[in-house]
Amino acid sequence: MGVCATGTALGPEVRATGTGLPVRLVHRWLPAGEREGVHSHSFVEFCHIESGRGLLRTGDESGVAGAHTLTVVPPGTAHALAADNGWACTANLLHFEVSAVPAGQGAALRDLCRLAASGHARVSLRGAAGRAIEADLVQVGALSRQADLPAREACGAGLGRLCVRVLRQVRDARVAAPSPQAPPARPEAAPAAGREETAAAARPEIDHVLAYIERNLARSISRQDLARQASFAPSYFSALFREATGTTIPEYINARRVVRAQELLRQPQTRVSAVCYAVGFRDLSNFNRVFKRIVGQTPREYRRAVLGDAYEEPEEADAEVPAAAPAETALAKG
Repeated sequence: MGVCATGTALGPEVRATGTGLPVRLVHRWLPAGEREGVHSHSFVEFCHIESGRGLLRTGDESGVAGAHTLTVVPPGTAHALAADNGWACTANLLHFEVSAVPAGQGAALRDLCRLAASGHARVSLRGAAGRAIEADLVQVGALSRQADLPAREACGAGLGRLCVRVLRQVRDARVAAPSPQAPPARPEAAPAAGREETAAAARPEIDHVLAYIERNLARSISRQDLARQASFAPSYFSALFREATGTTIPEYINARRVVRAQELLRQPQTRVSAVCYAVGFRDLSNFNRVFKRIVGQTPREYRRAVLGDAYEEPEEADAEVPAAAPAETALAKG
């Protein structure tokens, strides 16, 4: 696969999976206002905004890409992603060669790239169909990490299914971006059948909570405090959070802490134990376990892969675990 060359540093690539397959999933977090240089490459890119709000330029088109949107970038298309001012942005970038898509779905990919080139590149992933697309994207990325033949075949099949689903979503939507609408009045409670609509209505509160989490990763964060930030009962907010983000509160916070840890691990003189405590984990063994589950490597393995085999790990100093600072107004304990 060709290498995506950017004009400026984006911040850390949280994880880049792939073992020789022509498929790679890159997870990126951009601080507010951060941007990449305009670039193009020989492979297809699905740019999935997981949280926050991005500004995405594709060809001659530019626009806001909010959370739970996916933008198709055909091969050779100049593009650039930036985090909107005042917003951090988390993105999953699925890169794949055209040849990675099974022949049976090749026509779907061609139609998808044609529609993207004509201005229909971005779709919302709200609702059941959108969640299926997000699940496929994560599964394809996980399979691309494995080198055995069954995983390769499953990765190709998943990629073909993903292309078909995205094409269906593009054809149904035929919009460059979701139209902003004022959220309807929020009910005090909602049955499970109506939770999806309620989650969409509560998007401003969810986005506020996601920003709050980013500011408080090094601190103790409780479900009760997050629910208070959104003015919901804790049990109801947990269900709403999962509906809006596709994951649980502890899983989301741990994933964001690992993102921050990867950034710190790129600094050669920072000890692993210091990184552990700086991102909110209180136990080094649990930090190692969570980090490896999400990234596929231990923190030291990740650092050596990034900094090179010649890198020498700084000596660990005996230090007490720092007390957790209270959150701004405080789970995912490491």
